[in-house]
Amino acid sequence: MKKLLLPLIAFAPLAACATIPADIRTDGFARLNEATRAGPVTVRPVDVVEDSRCPMNARCIWAGRVVVSAVITEDGRKQERKLVLGEPALLTSGSVMLDTVEPPTRTDTPIRPQDYRFHFSWTGR
Repeated sequence: MKKLLLPLIAFAPLAACATIPADIRTDGFARLNEATRAGPVTVRPVDVVEDSRCPMNARCIWAGRVVVSAVITEDGRKQERKLVLGEPALLTSGSVMLDTVEPPTRTDTPIRPQDYRFHFSWTGR
């Protein structure tokens, strides 16, 4: 009986450690419907609402913008927000920002939803 309890006692302190589920990235990058960590929050982009960026093989007067609908989880609470490329979104403990959207747009090739890749950054208060 002692032999069975000793391994359990040895690993008991580890049970209290916080863990990030294996399906959540930790590098700030995510594709649609893929979750990633940005500081203490989790961001899961769910839809590209707008992508009006100037195509790389065109001349434009306006650079355009990208708006992504994302589910943000902060302190266990989920909220859906629209994140605009380059604009911080204020949260309780800081702000999250969509700072990169790939691939670049082109006039001759539409972007399929599964080809989008986003990067989110965090600034704490």
